[in-house]
Amino acid sequence: MITKPFEIYLANLNPKKGHEVGKTRPVVVIHSALIEGVLQTSIVCPITTQLSSATLLRVNIPFQDAPTTGLTEPSDVIVDQIRSIDNQRLIKKLGELPTAQIEQLQKSLQTILAV
Repeated sequence: MITKPFEIYLANLNPKKGHEVGKTRPVVVIHSALIEGVLQTSIVCPITTQLSSATLLRVNIPFQDAPTTGLTEPSDVIVDQIRSIDNQRLIKKLGELPTAQIEQLQKSLQTILAV
């Protein structure tokens, strides 16, 4: 399966360890288009329906974007739980992240990954 940046997939993140996010849940692909189709893995951030006001570590996806995202509830991208997963963990494509949330996610990633 070839994934593209900012696509949303349903993925099986089990087994989890410690404070990692687990279970079957949506994830958003965050890797660069430069590695699209090169690897059999994808770099993702998990998505949760447990909303938070932590604006640096979360990007809110409003429910009105459901036709684009494929999500069934208002959700947050958990920016600080970045992980690389084998594409075999991806169950199906749900949709794509809307432009406004892409911009917020890019800013949050730049902030938390700045070295």
